[in-house]
Amino acid sequence: MVTSQSSVYSLSLDQPVYVRAYVAEPDLGRIAPGTKVKVSNDSTDKVYDGQIGFISPRAEFTPKTVETTDLRTDLVYRLRIVIDEADSDKGLRQGMPVTIDVDTHTDSSTPTRKN
Repeated sequence: MVTSQSSVYSLSLDQPVYVRAYVAEPDLGRIAPGTKVKVSNDSTDKVYDGQIGFISPRAEFTPKTVETTDLRTDLVYRLRIVIDEADSDKGLRQGMPVTIDVDTHTDSSTPTRKN
């Protein structure tokens, strides 16, 4: 029996695919909305193309759930990365940890890797 004001079901949108990532303050000047990124995970060899769709205007401390090689007390800015629709093949799932490679160069140099 369902009581009043209780959830009957939860709705989860699967398109477009978004990735939430964080960038350290010193790296903030090298990126902008529209910056191309590569997204990969540990479960497949596929690399997904995407772009930065949003950069938070507010700094925050690194969330405890984020695994970084830097100190967790660093100030970071939240990013929303939109995976290109042609690449969204259900290989990325909600809550899945991913690695982001941000192309901060205008030439063919190797992208900067962000965990």
